[in-house]
Amino acid sequence: MKETLRKLRRSNLTLKILSLIIAILLWFYVMNVVDPVTKRSFKNVPVKVEGLQNLRRRGLTLMNGEDIWVNLELQGNRSFMDRVNSSNIQAYVNLEGLKRGEQSVPIHVTNYNDNVKVVSKDPMTVILTIDENITTTEEIDVKTLGQLPEGYVMGDINKSIKKAKISGPKSLTDSVHSLVAYVNIKDRKETTVLTSNLVALNSDLEKINGLTIQPSSVELEIPIYKAKTVPVVLNFVGNPPSAENKDRIEIYPKTATIKGNTAVLNEIEEIKTKPISWDKLQEGILTTIDLDKPEGVELVNKDQIYQIGLKSSQFEERTMTIQTPSLRFVNVGDGLQGQILSPMKEIQVKLNSEGNKLNEITNETLKFYVDCKDLSIGDHDLNIKMTPIEGVHILSIEPSRVRVTLTKE
Repeated sequence: MKETLRKLRRSNLTLKILSLIIAILLWFYVMNVVDPVTKRSFKNVPVKVEGLQNLRRRGLTLMNGEDIWVNLELQGNRSFMDRVNSSNIQAYVNLEGLKRGEQSVPIHVTNYNDNVKVVSKDPMTVILTIDENITTTEEIDVKTLGQLPEGYVMGDINKSIKKAKISGPKSLTDSVHSLVAYVNIKDRKETTVLTSNLVALNSDLEKINGLTIQPSSVELEIPIYKAKTVPVVLNFVGNPPSAENKDRIEIYPKTATIKGNTAVLNEIEEIKTKPISWDKLQEGILTTIDLDKPEGVELVNKDQIYQIGLKSSQFEERTMTIQTPSLRFVNVGDGLQGQILSPMKEIQVKLNSEGNKLNEITNETLKFYVDCKDLSIGDHDLNIKMTPIEGVHILSIEPSRVRVTLTKE
């Protein structure tokens, strides 16, 4: 009996060993034949950016975190590789600890199963640029598009706000030349109110993307008036001049272009000067005179100067042409500088004076300038002015206006 039991035990052991060998052979067969190790490539896998909130809390911003892609090659048994797809592969970069500047950051890859390995990444790293996130305040400049119909002029545009905040990477905020609201005035004949989006421009007047503007728009009231040109009439008080002496009086310019409500302008055929004293005029005390504007009426050119004088037998008039003239910028705000947008080939100035005074004047004597008082960054149409010369009257300057721009120094 005992002998029989020994034989059975030996037989079972042999069967177990045989079963183990068969199992090992089957495992090798399955792993190497039925479920072999394979590789698969995945192109243009999107790379996620992690740690953005932490970056913002540190006052920094990522300049180029969009559209990052990586090509991957994965390896594993076919049974596992068949379950791999783009949805369960995650590629990412981590911004934790990054500082301002350009730096190489490794691309990490995770997938659903440890039996699948990443055997290659292209690229292995990505160059990221981190910049300081800052906020600045800029004045709003309004630029008009189109032209008003003939006979209409635009008044000073009223803005609901004068400044707005611009936030974004320092490299972008430093490149801001102006903050602009565009408004189309083509064919408008009456005062209108509209809302315009704010746009940040660089020195080439191109839009800067990647900035946040708060508020993003401004409400504009655009006054539009009917314009009319009428003669200027002298208004004497006290002893008026005789008819002969009255003919000797010259005022320049002889007309005024005014703006206002259409109904009011229809009633106006002339505009008088402020009261003039003939005695003071004879003494040469008066050289300029203001106009007595009716209520609701304004001059289109608020800076226009009206000059008054007497003709005499020695009265002379002279027109001088200055080639490639230079213009000085005066009363420019702190931190600003001026530049002419439309260079002038020449300035023609018409002068008059008594006696031989005009013979002493040369081109070098004439000094021209534009007054930038209270003007902000942006483009402006300004009157061309000439430094006064004692005893000489400026009858006209052509061109009378010039387009300039004010920028940061």
